[in-house]
Amino acid sequence: MNLRIYVLLLFSLISLEVFSQKINLDSFYLEKMIFYRNTNIDSSFFYSKKLSRSNDLCYKIKAISGRFYGLYRLKKYNESEKLVKQVITTIDSLNKKTICFIDLKKSALNRLFWIKGNQEKYDDAYKILIKFEDLILNYPLKNKKNIRDNLGLILNKATIKNKLNLPEDALKVLRNTYSKINTPITKNIKNDSYYKQWKANILNCLGDTFMKLNVKTDESKYLDSAAYYFNKSFLVTKSFVPLHKDSEIFYSLRKTRVLIAKKNYQEALTEINNYSKVSNGYRYKHREYFQKSVCYHNLKIADSAIFYAKKLINDQNEKCRRSKLITVSTILSNQYNKLNKIDSAYKYSQLTLNQYNLARADKEKTFNSLYKNDYNKAQQLNTQIKQRESNKYKKLIIYFISLLIILFVLLFIFLKKEKKQKEELLSKIKDKKLNEAEKKEYNIDQVLETKIINKVKEINKDLSFLKSDFSISTIADSLKTNTTYISFVFNKHNKESFSQYYTKRKIEYIIDQLKTNPTYRKYSIQALAEEIGYTNASAFTRAFKKQIGVTPSIFLKSLDN
Repeated sequence: MNLRIYVLLLFSLISLEVFSQKINLDSFYLEKMIFYRNTNIDSSFFYSKKLSRSNDLCYKIKAISGRFYGLYRLKKYNESEKLVKQVITTIDSLNKKTICFIDLKKSALNRLFWIKGNQEKYDDAYKILIKFEDLILNYPLKNKKNIRDNLGLILNKATIKNKLNLPEDALKVLRNTYSKINTPITKNIKNDSYYKQWKANILNCLGDTFMKLNVKTDESKYLDSAAYYFNKSFLVTKSFVPLHKDSEIFYSLRKTRVLIAKKNYQEALTEINNYSKVSNGYRYKHREYFQKSVCYHNLKIADSAIFYAKKLINDQNEKCRRSKLITVSTILSNQYNKLNKIDSAYKYSQLTLNQYNLARADKEKTFNSLYKNDYNKAQQLNTQIKQRESNKYKKLIIYFISLLIILFVLLFIFLKKEKKQKEELLSKIKDKKLNEAEKKEYNIDQVLETKIINKVKEINKDLSFLKSDFSISTIADSLKTNTTYISFVFNKHNKESFSQYYTKRKIEYIIDQLKTNPTYRKYSIQALAEEIGYTNASAFTRAFKKQIGVTPSIFLKSLDN
């Protein structure tokens, strides 16, 4: 009997030791995978493969996460996205709310956000960001990791605002966050590798934001600010352990962007020619081709501009982003136009317009934010090239294309006008029915009528009609009656409908604020709309113009004058 107990105890101790060693081995592989992920991707993949053999599901998924991060670093975005979605699907199917799986899903969503951003699919990126934010806000622990995730969320929001051409909004977010760097909130994580990476990213994002502000305002002071923050970020990367092998080349690429924006093209070319000395294995050629084509184009060295622009388009090692493809195809159409090579000029002009139209088809909102202004310039160039066609056959083609465009526009205008007429007719029919219904006599109790009148007075006094959820239904609910009675009493005591009256009151209120309170003049159109209960700027603009005769933007300019 004693022998059996001894054997059982010995077996248990051996099993426990084996289990402990297995856990320690998993932790070792994970640590090594993370250690090498920014310095040696092959080594990171090696330890990821080792970790994938773990019996622990959490470690198995961490192994996949390490691999999709490495593929992202290699710019293999489609392969990385496939693994990210695999992780998300696996975690969702488990329906487990453990910290490990929540953290892994956050990591996957964060990587998917950056994949979509690099693919210039900003609308998709924003939707992913909302899911990411929801996980962070509902995170069960308020620990160091939660603080780090919140910091990452802020950075992602600023990045999206920049991509949607809202650098002013991005700057507010970043400055507010940057001011917290030396506060007690971050005191306990200052030596954390994630925190250092986040700080460097925040500084780089500030640099990108000032670059955007320069493009938007053409004020060179923003470029000095961009250079300042890019340099500060580079200094932070020097404290990384281990050192990020791409930090020098990334900094050099950013310095070149600033030099090009400052129109110091010769100095920019010197910086570009230094890439090979600091690349440390980073594949920089794609960016080199792009930046050199821009520099030589502006230096009016046509053969070099054309050479590098074509090198970029034909680069088999990296897919050309749409924004870069638009830039270099515009350069090529301009250069060939100046060289009087009309066929080539027309070819690349059409390529430019095709890319703009693809961008518009992908996401209308993103197109309007990022490309609309340049699209108009591209159209002008395209028209100029067409006009230079001397060949009769080419003129006939241009005439035919122009005719098709005109017919398309006329058809579009006709359909739009017809749609508008139908909408107006339906609106009139609806209003007529409402008016007929409102003209009916109702035997409303005098007490109820008095309550309705008093409620309307109360609303007008406390300005609750400015709330976004305000409607005739809210009054009916508060008085426990129906909207028909409210409408009848309101029309009885006013010369206009409930909707017309409060639309007018809202617009009058915001105009008064704009005239008397200078702070309101600094608000965006969206912010002004939200001040008086509108959920989107378009509806507010239509209502404003209908009542005042001009758009809010024009009205604001008149106040400034």
